[in-house]
Amino acid sequence: MKEPKHFPVRRLDRHAPNWQLLTETRVGNRILYRFYDADRQPLYIGITHNGDSRIATHRRRSSWWPLAEYIAISTYPDWPSMEEAERAAIRAEKPRFNKAGTQWRQQVIVRLDADPADVAAELHRIARPEFLAELAAHLAQPDRFPQPSPPPPPCFADDGACTS
Repeated sequence: MKEPKHFPVRRLDRHAPNWQLLTETRVGNRILYRFYDADRQPLYIGITHNGDSRIATHRRRSSWWPLAEYIAISTYPDWPSMEEAERAAIRAEKPRFNKAGTQWRQQVIVRLDADPADVAAELHRIARPEFLAELAAHLAQPDRFPQPSPPPPPCFADDGACTS
């Protein structure tokens, strides 16, 4: 499988043609792009399979475009690995203008007969780190969750020992 390619951050010429901003990429590549401000703080992280069109849209519509001073490009061999990289980058860098990818899943179905390592990996992928830390702390203290008392054993009528 091909590995992603990460190109160095470079100064952005906001007035250059769109295709010149993506000189490292070829048509059809899956692109993860990051824009940074003059202080090298992340403004926006996104993914696309059509960088030229996406850059044009940001130029026309994004309120942060005038703040962009740097761009970083990475290319990926497939869409799922690029989506996962985008989620990880947004989670780690916390760009100021991202909306998509910043909302954590509110609920998930956990199969209790699944491999615990698989469940943990899925939760780690989709849940807020703070929630996971709190959940782990609770799970480490099972005595905080008393189990219900079972009812008395069943009494059969022909047994003669039933009292009602």
